[in-house]
Amino acid sequence: MALINPPAWMQAGSYPARTDRLVVASMLSYPGFLVDEATPLRIRQGVRPSYTNQQLKVRAAPTPNMTVIVSAGMAYIDNHDSGGSGTYVCINDADVTLTIAPAGGAGQFRKDCVIASVYDAETAGSASEWRLEVIQGTYAASAGAAVRPSLPPNAQILADVAVGASVTSIAAGNIGDVRQYTVAAGGIVPLTSTVDMNRPAPGQVRYLTDTDRFLYGKSDGSSGELQKSLNTAWTAWTPAWTTSTGAHLPSYGDAAIDCKYVKQGRTVMFYVNITFGSGTNFGASANSGDNWKFALPVPAASTGIPIGKVSYEPGSTVRATSGMATTTGNDATTMTLYVDSSQVNGSAPPNGGIADSLTPFTWLAAMRLCIVGQYESAS
Repeated sequence: MALINPPAWMQAGSYPARTDRLVVASMLSYPGFLVDEATPLRIRQGVRPSYTNQQLKVRAAPTPNMTVIVSAGMAYIDNHDSGGSGTYVCINDADVTLTIAPAGGAGQFRKDCVIASVYDAETAGSASEWRLEVIQGTYAASAGAAVRPSLPPNAQILADVAVGASVTSIAAGNIGDVRQYTVAAGGIVPLTSTVDMNRPAPGQVRYLTDTDRFLYGKSDGSSGELQKSLNTAWTAWTPAWTTSTGAHLPSYGDAAIDCKYVKQGRTVMFYVNITFGSGTNFGASANSGDNWKFALPVPAASTGIPIGKVSYEPGSTVRATSGMATTTGNDATTMTLYVDSSQVNGSAPPNGGIADSLTPFTWLAAMRLCIVGQYESAS
């Protein structure tokens, strides 16, 4: 069949329930994955999101036993028995208690799954209902080896339940929340960066809950990042301090570290303000050459490019020396600090070049390193 006639809600028209399900599907977001492109009527199924996302959440019993409780909520589940059969609206209006099968003996571990599943006799089987149910996993010799069981075709997984050997109760720590969320077409989909869409519809906005970022779909199937509010607070960070050779590694010790950054879209602004202490190890070696490297707060888009101004401050009786910070030539996660040797004590001494334990001078306690800069981030 190509055209589905009559269209929904036509006066005096008669049409199957599938048409109503497709009306629901037409208002929900596209799944956003390459595997779904061959079935254009399919939607991104999942649980309706809410504040604190309590809908259809699986939790342990107040006094843990071999049951779990599924809270009230709403889910949209696609029919996968056949392509383009539409979407079911599944509603639960109260807590539902589900029983977990008894645990195995010593050396037997399981991963059970709590799911919302639809059974429709129109497309398969004899049942016509939706259920909240537990699908029992197979036994494994360790918890790490336990895998999910096979699930019914028209199902939305809500939680993984780790069932240890000989356990008699399921606690909160045994329940893994793996709900997927869906929204109306054009809505903002909450998800994590590990399960983000690889083919988002153009303009589809996603909020990555684990990294606090907003992404949007581009016309070529890739993603861009929306700029966050300009009121974003600066974040403190301590740059990892290493050397170009990996030898004679320095350490901050009791240094006073004041370093912050802010990321707006793909622009990163930062400052470094470090006053070294008596317990600081500068990575001193017999010869200068273990060039210092400081980690960037987020990876840069390019290597070997200028990103900031450096001030080397030996103390009140000696003039400060300036220089330039660049992303390291082969590493977009660190910066290398260059010294303008013509400014060291008003002359051009032999220890100009790249900052290290002996450059632009022999470093001591109470000396200060300051950097102010900005750069384009990798993502």
